[in-house]
Amino acid sequence: MSNYLPSVAPTTVLEVIDSGDSPSVWGTVAVMVRDSLKTPMVTSLLHSNFKYFAPRGIHRLFIQGSILTIQRNEAIQRMRGDWILFIDDDMVWDSGDIARLVQKRDELDLDAISGLCFRRTRPHQPTLYRKSGKDAYVHIEKWEDGELLKVDATGCAFLLLTVRALEKIAGGPMPPFEDREKGPPPNFFRWEGLKGEDIRFCEDLVEAGVDIYVDTSIKVGHICEAIITERDFFRETAERPPALEKTVRKMYRKHGQLILTAREAKKKLYG
Repeated sequence: MSNYLPSVAPTTVLEVIDSGDSPSVWGTVAVMVRDSLKTPMVTSLLHSNFKYFAPRGIHRLFIQGSILTIQRNEAIQRMRGDWILFIDDDMVWDSGDIARLVQKRDELDLDAISGLCFRRTRPHQPTLYRKSGKDAYVHIEKWEDGELLKVDATGCAFLLLTVRALEKIAGGPMPPFEDREKGPPPNFFRWEGLKGEDIRFCEDLVEAGVDIYVDTSIKVGHICEAIITERDFFRETAERPPALEKTVRKMYRKHGQLILTAREAKKKLYG
């Protein structure tokens, strides 16, 4: 399948280039805007983080739309520099976390690294996945605090990718920005069956030989009625009925569900 296909839905894009003292752009931070009411919070957090990058040049993208696959593909089309960090507009993080994620990437020469995120719906499990069978994934629920964890898949809500990772998937060099800007958006992100665009993309990464890591020292909050963090997951786990894990495994075997909170699983687990 080609990695460069035409877009099928409109998006609105705002671009800001912070050149600092450097004429070149180091990397791109791309915010996926779906709820404009949350955007001011994300914008404020970005401003508090970018002071850690001076004098390196940073390219900021705010891509508003309703279909994440299209938004993420358009961000890749417009990215500049050696890496791109996807941030969903319903995530929050500490000052300096973006710089720490980039620093960890540089120190260990990683191609795909994410902060520690959690699902916004119950159960508030971490978006840390280990493959279980042909098409099913299970959540990793135990890790050492601060551990750099290798996973089979993760969400893309706070995920940093290098150009090298994208080139491995595409099987060739990334076109220069000037050519990408004029051509159709790429097709790196797409839906497939029950798999979300993030799981499907991670499968392409693994197939291309790219290792995926999650830095559990970078704790990212997920906004819903409240901000869901690591603390909520641990509290929920402590309250979880003993039979829950067996029930989930049974549901996996019976239905091959990718997501634990599919409607049938919700009814079984919570009534």
